[in-house]
Amino acid sequence: MSVDVLPVNVPTSVSRVVDGYVADLLATAGDVVEGVYLTGSVAIGDYHEKWSDVDFVTVLRERPRKEALRAVADVHERVAGRTPSPRLDGSYLTWDDLAQPRDPTGTLGLRALGARLQGGRNWVPPALLWHELTEHGLHVHGPHLDDRPIAHDPDGVRAWCLQTLETTWVPWWERNARVASAAGLGSLGGWATASGVLGVARIAYTLQTGLVTSKCGGGEWASVAMDSRWHRILLESLRIRNRPDRRSLYRTPLGRRRDALAFIDDVLTRAGVGVPVRVPLAPEPG
Repeated sequence: MSVDVLPVNVPTSVSRVVDGYVADLLATAGDVVEGVYLTGSVAIGDYHEKWSDVDFVTVLRERPRKEALRAVADVHERVAGRTPSPRLDGSYLTWDDLAQPRDPTGTLGLRALGARLQGGRNWVPPALLWHELTEHGLHVHGPHLDDRPIAHDPDGVRAWCLQTLETTWVPWWERNARVASAAGLGSLGGWATASGVLGVARIAYTLQTGLVTSKCGGGEWASVAMDSRWHRILLESLRIRNRPDRRSLYRTPLGRRRDALAFIDDVLTRAGVGVPVRVPLAPEPG
């Protein structure tokens, strides 16, 4: 494996997909590739084979022309065909892109989602990615990130956090709050609880500290930093993600769902986003 150090909880399937991607990319388009770095759950040390994708940032020497774009797109099709799981997701940028804050009009918008390569302004990565590379980027190929300037944009990160709460988590809350719906019924399951609670906890952490963490890191932080009434739902969400074989901390899925919605509502409200209806905290039904 060409990666310097992989966290101990990362399975060999990650090494296989990363090695295959890097070898194919360098053989196919090596003349435009400057460096490859892992981000996301692998780099932060929170990879879960059941839940996680493999995230990366590949730095290009220059903005790719049509021939290079086709070559890179072919690489992702082949990688996904050989190793469909875990899925390989990531962004392509240049050193100039990384040296200055995100700019939708100037930053390269090129993103791979599994077998598909997407391009255009809608695919410019969020400002959070610059901070994530600085704090957690894991070297795979090319120069180490310590040797390269990467822009710091705390205002951009905060704006991204608030926008994500508004555009992703408010609609999520509204869908899941309607119990007589597919999303509402799905929210009785463990996956929805862990996804929602830990997803907003991670954003709350970044809003509070300006730093980047994983879903589990956000949940662990929130279990200490936030009001103690959220302690049980946070520990339950961490249990679902880390030790699903252990017994639930709740008697019923309804009680867990209620607390999950109430916690998410509290994070949204404190961030100034808010939702139309508050979920009252009541004793869990027996």
